[in-house]
Amino acid sequence: MKKVTSLLFAATLAAAGLVGCSSGNETKSETPTDSSSNTEVKPETTTDSTSGDKVEIKLWLDYDNYAEALEEAIEAKYSNIDIVWEHVESTQSRTKLELDGPAGVGPDIFLQPHDTMAQSIQGNILLPLGSSLSENVKSRFIESAVETAKSGDQYYGVPISTESIALFYNKTLLEENGFDVATTFEEVKAQGDVFNNAAENKFIMRFEAGNAYTMQFFLTANGYQLFGADHTDPNAINFDSEEAIAGLEYFKSMQEYLPVPYADLTTDTVEVEFGKGTVPYVIVGPWAISEIKNTADFEWGITTIPTINGVQPLTFSGNIIASISAYTQHPDEARQVLEYMISDEGLEILYKVRGAIPALQDPTVIDGLSDDAYVMGVLEQAQFSEPMPSIPEMASFWAPAETMYRSVWEGLATPQEAATKAMSDYEQALLLVQ
Repeated sequence: MKKVTSLLFAATLAAAGLVGCSSGNETKSETPTDSSSNTEVKPETTTDSTSGDKVEIKLWLDYDNYAEALEEAIEAKYSNIDIVWEHVESTQSRTKLELDGPAGVGPDIFLQPHDTMAQSIQGNILLPLGSSLSENVKSRFIESAVETAKSGDQYYGVPISTESIALFYNKTLLEENGFDVATTFEEVKAQGDVFNNAAENKFIMRFEAGNAYTMQFFLTANGYQLFGADHTDPNAINFDSEEAIAGLEYFKSMQEYLPVPYADLTTDTVEVEFGKGTVPYVIVGPWAISEIKNTADFEWGITTIPTINGVQPLTFSGNIIASISAYTQHPDEARQVLEYMISDEGLEILYKVRGAIPALQDPTVIDGLSDDAYVMGVLEQAQFSEPMPSIPEMASFWAPAETMYRSVWEGLATPQEAATKAMSDYEQALLLVQ
């Protein structure tokens, strides 16, 4: 029975697209070099890295409790390693490394979303994993996730976790108000007509209105396809398409039920309000599970995003990739630390402390993962998700898209005006990187 559960769990991840797909536009990188010295980075060796003096390995991580737990575990296991860490958001690590790496103040290991891998590989800021670590990754992690960290015949990182947003609901609060869990946004709005009280800061739902990653589902519910049907055409960003504008119109209609400035709807504030038990629904991702478990004193669950006009929206999904910096001065020890991070023991820390979902072929090696009702709720939505495009032009998508959502939410532009400006902003962004 355990084996069947494992196979079903892995199949759900792969078939649903919760793990990303290779873009097909891979660029084979040259051997990474330290651009500050123009010296080729040391290849993988067979030196016994458990002997000798302590070596300091710096990690850039975006969750402090995870960093602290990882530091303690690694230092307890390896007497030759001294872990230091710095809080750096995974979405900012690539651009920060491009500056800090040559200056000699960057990390040995860092995290980044899979959609930035193409740029990192092209920029020669990543060290190849080497044959031993690559074989470990290929044998244990889901193939489609591993492919997002590959270029040519080299692997440049490990997909330590995979994620998609979903609907988190407060079962206790819903029952107190006589509501069922909404399966449509029409139901959400009807419940909001009864529940909302602006004077008491009570709103039926909260989400990050200014976050293009989270808000993508409003557009896909109306048929929007980013970069075309296969998500690889940089000329088909389609912000000003009928489908995108219709999605923005519906997005704008939700402002009546959540009349809060986008600047006050951050990841932290959305999660905090849910943890306090004041809001029936929030739209967040599995990164919030651990904190909510620690704070919530009510019954809650996770399920699919409600339908919009009868259509099940598609959310973005993504992998978080752990990579070794090409600027590391300690490649053997960095590989040793990364090997621990992706071991069963290391991934159990990630799951239990961070609440992240490892992209393993066999999830039963992590105690409790395949029996976790909250993880299963995320995987329900995973059936209706698609990987963030991984073409280099994806980096030019985020800023125009977020400006578009924010200007519509604040009433600074109509959906048509905001979409037209987003098209112009995207085209200008492409010119800057050519």
